[in-house]
Amino acid sequence: MKFSSLGKLKNIPAPAAVVQPAPVAAPEEKIPAPEPQSQDTAIPAESATPPAQVSRPARTLKTPTPVAAPDVPFEELDARAREIYTSLMAQARELLSRTQQPYTEQYEAVRRGCEAAAEELKTNPVLLNYSAYSTSGDYLAGHTANTTLLALAMGLAARLRPGELSLLGFCAMAHDIGMTAYSHLYNNEARLNEDEFAEMALHAEEGIRKLDRIVDLDYRIKDRAKTVILQVHERLDGGGYPDRLSKEEIDPLAQFIGIADSYEALTHPRAWRAAISPPEAVKTLLEKEGRGFNSKAIKALIGALSIYPPTSLVALSTGEIARVIQVNPGSLTRPLVEIFLDGKFRQTAKKTLNLLKHPLTAIERGVPFKELEKNNPELAASLELAGWWVEW
Repeated sequence: MKFSSLGKLKNIPAPAAVVQPAPVAAPEEKIPAPEPQSQDTAIPAESATPPAQVSRPARTLKTPTPVAAPDVPFEELDARAREIYTSLMAQARELLSRTQQPYTEQYEAVRRGCEAAAEELKTNPVLLNYSAYSTSGDYLAGHTANTTLLALAMGLAARLRPGELSLLGFCAMAHDIGMTAYSHLYNNEARLNEDEFAEMALHAEEGIRKLDRIVDLDYRIKDRAKTVILQVHERLDGGGYPDRLSKEEIDPLAQFIGIADSYEALTHPRAWRAAISPPEAVKTLLEKEGRGFNSKAIKALIGALSIYPPTSLVALSTGEIARVIQVNPGSLTRPLVEIFLDGKFRQTAKKTLNLLKHPLTAIERGVPFKELEKNNPELAASLELAGWWVEW
């Protein structure tokens, strides 16, 4: 699937249980609602045949119109989202810390936290905005919370049955518990060399050993969780680790967490590199379909985040610059945005605009953060500073 062929995406539903108002017309290609998935059937592993390289013209799909998110004040949604994210971040820190002990009871607490986050995501797309935060000093807590949030949003977009969604959340939260043994490497200020990377790659096996320390984790769940966590870094083309598995050998939940983990890493800074913009990260991962990730994982990512994920900087057809503050379920390119700059990157009075309700205004392109740094360095520095999670 090429980035230019996104209009051909099918079967990307809105997350379950979102309350939706009457449809609003929008001049973009629509995404068909999928046939309901059986609640008793897990998503099967999927082979990943690389997409054909033949260019085909996009075709117009006769599909239901995307709909705007519920008209709940943004401030109210944001307050609810902050509360859930604060709890999720605390849970991530607790799990990473407690699994360094000989034994701990963490499964039930993690399960409840993930279920609360998933329930909030069903009606509050603003919660996804919080996955853009970074944690200073030790990035692992923020990375864990963010990956969990992204994976849950993907699971809802894919309409996983409740048991699979719960397991997905737990495994996403636990996918890097083995990394705490390698803090001297992942906090390195320079890019890892080949030997250092090979050593840090052992964290997957260390993680499944640490699962045995969680004494309230039922052995039947533990066996599947070990498989998922061990395979998060495997890739369809056999280029992952630790076992170089490929295609249907990889658990489908591991693919979901793997792409969430990759998106989170790409869009957050590390000591040795800057972050890339959310739209560019989506494009990068789409180009790995059939090699890194299967089509189910790709569709779930797009279904949750769209082409312009939350916090994306975008240039509008009006000439103004805005940032995405809320995704409209079912729409790839018409989110709720906050306009805050004119075409010359000068600050203006902030105003929100729901592009589904204003069909004459459209996103023309994503705006790289470097472009903002060049044209308004003070604002760029302010936004960069605001991207660090501070717990008072």
